[in-house]
Amino acid sequence: MARWYFILAIAVLFNGVANVLMKAGMRTAPQATGATAMVKHYLSSWPVILGLGLFALNVVAYTQALTKLPLSIAYPIMVSMSGLIVIAGSMVLFKEAISWVQWIGFGLIICGIICVAR
Repeated sequence: MARWYFILAIAVLFNGVANVLMKAGMRTAPQATGATAMVKHYLSSWPVILGLGLFALNVVAYTQALTKLPLSIAYPIMVSMSGLIVIAGSMVLFKEAISWVQWIGFGLIICGIICVAR
């Protein structure tokens, strides 16, 4: 069973890092709203391309984990732990301020993960 949680952890890591990379890549997106400009940006921004690749790998790892883990456990872990990676990335890389209320929420998320995974 530990193997499947390890695979889920890989999926979580890929998902969280992919989200942070997508944000990083979109910080330099053109202000134009046209589809052509956006597609051109997607195809030329290495953080966006790497993020899309990690999203694809996330799907592969997550679906493999789902072959043995209950969805009612795997999905909450996926969403909440990925969210914590995104929060950490936002603070460190994008210098986003985190309020004390958010810190309390993060603590509650961790408590929830512990309850769900039991």
